[in-house]
Amino acid sequence: MKTLKWIWRYARQAKGLLALAVVLMAVESLSALAAVALQQRMIDDVLLSGAHARFWPTLALIGAAYLVHSLLFTFGPHVIHLTVARLRLALGETLMQRLFRLPTATMQQSRTASYVYHFTHDLQTCAHLGASDLPRLVQQVVTALAVIGIMAAASPMMLLAMLGFTALYALLGRRFAPLRKQAAAAVAERRSALLVQLEEGVASTREVVAYHREAWEAERYAGKFGSYFGQVVREGKLINKQLLLSDPLKWGSLLFVLMYGGMLVMDNQLSVGLFVVAVQFTTRLMESLSGVYQYAMDLSGKLAAADRIRAIVEGARDGEGVQPIDGPIRDIAFRAVEFRYDEQPVLRGLELVVTAGQKIALVGPSGGGKSTVASLLARFFEPDAGTLAVSGVPLERIRREAWSERVTIVFQEPYLFPDSIRMNLLLGRQQPPERVEEVCRAMQIHDVIAALPEGYDTVIGERGVTLSGGQRQRLALVRAVLRDPEVLVLDEATSALDLKTERRVQDSLDRLRAGRTTIVIAHRLSTVRNADRIYVIDGGQAVAHGTHDELLRSSALYRGYVSRQGA
Repeated sequence: MKTLKWIWRYARQAKGLLALAVVLMAVESLSALAAVALQQRMIDDVLLSGAHARFWPTLALIGAAYLVHSLLFTFGPHVIHLTVARLRLALGETLMQRLFRLPTATMQQSRTASYVYHFTHDLQTCAHLGASDLPRLVQQVVTALAVIGIMAAASPMMLLAMLGFTALYALLGRRFAPLRKQAAAAVAERRSALLVQLEEGVASTREVVAYHREAWEAERYAGKFGSYFGQVVREGKLINKQLLLSDPLKWGSLLFVLMYGGMLVMDNQLSVGLFVVAVQFTTRLMESLSGVYQYAMDLSGKLAAADRIRAIVEGARDGEGVQPIDGPIRDIAFRAVEFRYDEQPVLRGLELVVTAGQKIALVGPSGGGKSTVASLLARFFEPDAGTLAVSGVPLERIRREAWSERVTIVFQEPYLFPDSIRMNLLLGRQQPPERVEEVCRAMQIHDVIAALPEGYDTVIGERGVTLSGGQRQRLALVRAVLRDPEVLVLDEATSALDLKTERRVQDSLDRLRAGRTTIVIAHRLSTVRNADRIYVIDGGQAVAHGTHDELLRSSALYRGYVSRQGA
């Protein structure tokens, strides 16, 4: 019930269309029933009674009823489709926004394809549940109630028999609903796992071929598919068992009406027209009851999909913060910051200050915590202890949007979209072509782009697979510089470049970022020698800091790095 109420919160956004769909579907059913009821008048009051003068008016009424039914039979589903689209859009926007607020730890523990499954399957199921199934359920209920009323007037005994069949339907629904929900959830889980395997199989094609593991990958796929297929078979057996018990109720009720109604006709207690109509109404009633019953069965499985969406939307999320950033950023300070991945400490009381307008470098051994600093600045995680403050305000109190507008982070492995180079550089922003070309020249990538068949309009492969690692990194740098953020964080952003190209890129960055705050995380010390301040990070702590010359005099650890790299 809670899940249905949750879906209704979104369905209310299209309540006008939803109400129209309900009315149209109800009137459609009533018009069809009216056409059947008018047939009784045609048989008893016109044909058998000899009142031939009423033939054409009665026929016209029957034709009008069928015409209304035909029009609504077409227009009603169209309104339902619009309602489903509106609800799916509302749910999709909420789910997408929610994904961007999921804790990074949660995202890292989940597979990409599982989230894709939520959009391709669960979202559509939720939309149909709230915007399509409801009008159709109302249609079936209205039909059933109308037929019950007509049957009560025609023959109370036949009505009692129909109510008996209805009770059996209800008992079957109560018995099978939880079983169907469990089976549907299990099928969805196996299907999601299969999609994950497919996504990984396609993404890892080069590695699989390079290591000649095609048979191994095929075996993994077969295992996932076998698990999914087995669960589908089990669900199918459950559905067949349900149908085996429910279908006899349909023809059983019809046989009863034929038997009992036929006896009444032979005893002259029931007219021929009413008998014919009663048979048709019995079929309609059982179809409606079957529809309600099937809705109850499908509801169980669809609620499982809705529960998965709801779990994401209402689950844990990163802290939002409410405070804006007033004026330019003065400094960024790490005060006794501690952080751990799972139970492994990474930062141990880190003390670090970034003054606005300076170029700050973080150097040190792998695993020392440098990239964790970038992740904290990106707000992928929050410190376990201590304070990360921006202009004296703890970062967790600042609105995410306000912080995101001020900072850009370029990672070692940038993500590129399977679109044109221009789109990847601009990401929907507007920049003069001259400015784009200027920055590309500065990042030593313009000549590479110009040599491509379509230049800046060349479409690159998924994740930029058609480009080298160094080319992808330079495109990411162009993208960041074009945004011109107040704070730029480079996390091993030039590691794939050769030394000569890296020096040129760093010189251009220094020129383009003059007077702006830049934080560089690097292994190569030659690229950060001119930094205003260099922090040596080791064991999760800033063990030394100063300029290059100061550290050469004061830090044996730094001198060792310089000596080993020949910087």
